[in-house]
Amino acid sequence: MSLRPADRNDYITKQTAVAPDGDMPIPEWTTYLDRVTGSDKELQAYLQRVAGYCLTGSIEEHAMFFLYGSGSNGKTIFIITLAGILGDYAKTAPISTFMASKSEQHPTDLAGLQGARLVVANETDKGRRWDEAKIKMITGGDAVSARFMRQDFFTFTPQFKLLISGNHKPRLSSVDDAMRRRFHLVPFTVTIPEKERDTKLGEKLKAEWAGIFHWMIEGCREWQRIGLKPPAKVIAATANYFEEQDTIGRWMEDCCVDDPNEQCARTALFKSWERWAKANNEFVGRPAVFYDELEKQGFEPAKVDGERRYKGLNLTEVEVKRVAAAAFRSDP
Repeated sequence: MSLRPADRNDYITKQTAVAPDGDMPIPEWTTYLDRVTGSDKELQAYLQRVAGYCLTGSIEEHAMFFLYGSGSNGKTIFIITLAGILGDYAKTAPISTFMASKSEQHPTDLAGLQGARLVVANETDKGRRWDEAKIKMITGGDAVSARFMRQDFFTFTPQFKLLISGNHKPRLSSVDDAMRRRFHLVPFTVTIPEKERDTKLGEKLKAEWAGIFHWMIEGCREWQRIGLKPPAKVIAATANYFEEQDTIGRWMEDCCVDDPNEQCARTALFKSWERWAKANNEFVGRPAVFYDELEKQGFEPAKVDGERRYKGLNLTEVEVKRVAAAAFRSDP
């Protein structure tokens, strides 16, 4: 890979925000990376390869990257910095583009992403579910159809890498090999104390964009040499996520209504889970563990008229009857 100045005779209609500068020091960037990764050099090297991969028009890794942490940990700064440097090559999409919906989404949500090499989205909502079919489609390397409002459909092959950051883990309706291959959960576990947060960090990093761009190019070279090669921390976090999703996700798919306007008593939810888990030869576990898992999924606990409930979730009418029938059979 070699670099040369831009040439109008190439007829390239996009440009980055800055030109790379290998001589520019990037102390703010290196300090930032060291802080948010807890001085984990393997994780820093992986993030550099991810950043380098985002420079390319290739999606051969068939991957999406979910930067997850509880908040105040710098993950959004990472995404904003990459997108800022990439300029015309980066697009921001609403998070709803990649979330499941009861109603069919308009194809305009993908039309504006044509030609991008990086697409970013922020702030995953509580209790939402990935649109797994769409994620597989846009990361699979095949052509997709889209259209702008009141215009004809057109076909394009996505080139963009998808980076999403959030404080909540969206749910999976199923844990299959295709999602396991695609999904990289990148843990941002270091919380920056409020008194140590730098509100001007974005501006300081912008002054280093040219040097950070060179850092990304070096990451691209390393990606070309060894691939993404996620470190043990990313592999473990991703595996743990799928383990969390598997049984609870299948129970929700079979027995529940996922709606922000719904709510249900937590004891009723556990009775349903207990019935379903026993019927499917799954480990039931303690109620406290089950409730903790629901909260990890993003469902908000509430107390209504003295009864503990969860918002955003309810049992289907069929499941209510199943639970009642199971209770009747178990009565002496």
